[in-house]
Amino acid sequence: MKSAENAINCIKIFSVRIVLLTNMWSNRKINKLIIKRCLCAFLLLFITVATSYAQVRTEPKPPKRTSLEEEKAREQTRWMYKNLTLGSDQYEKVNEINLTYAFQYDSLDAIRSKAAREDGKLKIKQNKEAQIKAVLTPDQYKQYVVHKEKQVSQKKSPFSGTYFGK
Repeated sequence: MKSAENAINCIKIFSVRIVLLTNMWSNRKINKLIIKRCLCAFLLLFITVATSYAQVRTEPKPPKRTSLEEEKAREQTRWMYKNLTLGSDQYEKVNEINLTYAFQYDSLDAIRSKAAREDGKLKIKQNKEAQIKAVLTPDQYKQYVVHKEKQVSQKKSPFSGTYFGK
């Protein structure tokens, strides 16, 4: 903002000088070449300032960051769609459930007490499982539970290929 104010002050100074030069020109005390150079410098400065004002200067928005929990929820939904053959209605409901609980998991990071955080995670997990069970058919839910148990027994994060252990 200061650079714009400085440019405006320069324009004012140049305009005063041009007025003085034109007065001197009328008295024939100054050379034509000097007036032309000052007029060109003034026009160049004016065009530069005008174009800098014409440009809209906005900060680019940082890309939306997705949390790790949100990524896991999307991955879990994709796995369920692919392996449990979800219908479009089921897919939408499961996706909404997974994302809702992913955001709830993210909000638990603010809790400092480890016991309270673990208790919150357990409650969230139980509520999520109940809602998913309501959406899936009994066969689909059975496949879902078998897959989760398999992943936990292999010390892997459910629905991903990453290991928890070393």
